[in-house]
Amino acid sequence: MINTDLELLKLIAEFAKPYRKVLLLSLILLPLSSIAFSLQPYLIQRAIDGPLKAGNYAELQMYIVVFLGAILFNFFIHLMQIYVINSTAQKIITDIRLKLFDHLEKLPMTFFDKNPVGRSVTRLTSDVEQLSDSFAGGMISVIIDCLNIITIIVFMLVINWKLCLCVVSFLVPVACLARHFQNSFRKSNHVARQKLSVLNSFLQQNIVGISVVQMLNCADKNKRIFDVSNQEYFKANDKSIWADASFSAGIELVSILSVLALLFLSKEILLSQALTIGVLISFLQYAQSLFEPVRNLSDRFTIIQSGFTAAERINELLKEAGAIQDNENAESKINNSRDVKSEYLIEFNDVWFRYSDSEDSPWILKGVNFKIKPSEFVAIVGATGSGKSSIIKLLTRLYEPQQGEIKINGHNLKDIPLADLRRLTGVIHQDSYIFAGDLRSNIELGRKDINLDRAKPFLNKLNMNLDTKLNERATNISSGEEQLINFARAIVSEAQLLILDEATAKIDLNTEAFIQEELEHFRKNKTLLVVAHRLETIKNADKVISIQAGVANLQVN
Repeated sequence: MINTDLELLKLIAEFAKPYRKVLLLSLILLPLSSIAFSLQPYLIQRAIDGPLKAGNYAELQMYIVVFLGAILFNFFIHLMQIYVINSTAQKIITDIRLKLFDHLEKLPMTFFDKNPVGRSVTRLTSDVEQLSDSFAGGMISVIIDCLNIITIIVFMLVINWKLCLCVVSFLVPVACLARHFQNSFRKSNHVARQKLSVLNSFLQQNIVGISVVQMLNCADKNKRIFDVSNQEYFKANDKSIWADASFSAGIELVSILSVLALLFLSKEILLSQALTIGVLISFLQYAQSLFEPVRNLSDRFTIIQSGFTAAERINELLKEAGAIQDNENAESKINNSRDVKSEYLIEFNDVWFRYSDSEDSPWILKGVNFKIKPSEFVAIVGATGSGKSSIIKLLTRLYEPQQGEIKINGHNLKDIPLADLRRLTGVIHQDSYIFAGDLRSNIELGRKDINLDRAKPFLNKLNMNLDTKLNERATNISSGEEQLINFARAIVSEAQLLILDEATAKIDLNTEAFIQEELEHFRKNKTLLVVAHRLETIKNADKVISIQAGVANLQVN
C-alpha cells in the first residue's frame, strides 16, 4: 500500500512540476498562517495571567490589538493560499485530463476491443474530477492541518509540557484508527469505482442503441439489468461510507476524551496552585484547536483515499501500452506524389493474423499473399468473417500481423512513419461516424493538407453547404447522406490509395452510380482497393482477391 501511495504521489508530482514555483510560494506562506492561527490561545493566556490579573488595562489593549492583528493576518494569508492552491490545482488537473485524453486517443485497437467505452469515460470524467477534489480539497489542506498541529504542540510545550504530553498522547489512537480504516476504505472504494464503470458502460450502450432498445421492446429488461448493477454499486459504495463514518466517529470520541482528561488533571493542578487560570483556558482552547485539524483530517480522509483510488485507476490507464508506434529507423519513404518507385505499391507476403496473441485464438488470415501495382483497381471479395476487413486494418496499421511482411512501395510497413502512411491512404468504411458540429468540421477533421473543392460534387448531391449543422451520430440526416459525407472525407485528402470497405452497402443504386462516376474522375493515377459484395461495384476491377477462410486467391479480370 505504501509503495502504491508513493507511486501515485510521484505521478501527481510529475504533473505539478510546471507549477512548482507557485506551489512553493504557497508552501512558504503555510507556516506563517499556522503560527498566526496557533498564536491566538497563547495571547489569551498571556493577557489573562498578565495585565488582566494585574488590572493593567492599557497593556491589555495592546494584547487585544496584537490578537486582532493575528486574526487579520491569518485571514488574508489563508485567503491567498486557498485561491492560489485551488487555481493551480485546477491547472494541474486540466493537464492530467488532456494527457489522459491524448493517451486514450492513441491506445491500440486491442485496448478498445477489450474495454467498454463507459470504463474509459469514467476514467476521464469521474476519476479525474475525484482526483481534482482530492488534490485541491485534500492533500494541500492536509499539509495545512499538519502544520497547524505541529505549531499548536510547540506552543503547548512552551506553556506547560506536562499538559502538552497529556493532550498529545491522544493522537496515538487517532493514528491507529487512520491506519486501520485506510486499508478498508481504499479496497471498498476501488470496488465501488469498478462498479461505477460497469454502470456507465451499460448506460452508454443503451443510450447509443436506444432505437434498438425501443424497437425490440426490451426497455423493461434493461431496466432490471441496470437495477442489479445499480444496487451492486450502492452496496460497494456503502462499505466505503461505513468506513468513513466509523473513522469520523472515532476521532470525535478521542477528542472528547482528551478534553475530559485535561479537565480532570487541571482540577488537581489548580488545587495545588501549580497551574494558572490563563494556562487552563489556553490549553482547553489548544485541545479544541488541536483536534479541529485532526477532525479535518478525518473529513479529508475520505476525499484523499477516493483521490488515491482515482489516481490508481488513472495511472493504470496511462501505463497501458500506446498504439503502434514508428520504429526508430522509420523514414519518410512514401508521399502523396505520384512518384512510386517500386513495381508494386502493396505486397502481402505470407501474412498470418489473429486478434489475440492467445494460442486459443483462431487465425483470421492464414499465409495471405498478393501484390497490387500502382493505379490498379483491385477488389476483395469473400464471405462474412473470411478476413476481408482484417486485410484493411493491417494495411492501415491499426493492427500488426503476428507473422509475415506487408510492404508499401517496396518498403516494410513497419519502417514507414504512420503520418506518411495515413496521408497515403483514404479509407471509407461501411459504418462512419458523424460528430456534432457543421459539415465543414466533419469533412476537414482538423486536417490542413486537404482540397475542399473536391467535395463540391458531394455537397451538391447532398444539397448541403459547409455550414450545415449536423447532430451527433447523424440523427438529422439519412444513412445514405452520412455515407456521402464519409466519401467526401476521403476524397478531399487526395490520397494515392483509396480503400472502400463495404462503403456502398447503405446507399441506393442511383447514389452508387454517382459515386462510381466520381471515383472514375478521382482515381486517375491512383490505386483503388474495394471490399464489396455487389458485383456492380467491382465489375471494372483489374484484379479480384477472393478470401476464403483466411486464405487469399488472386484472379485477374
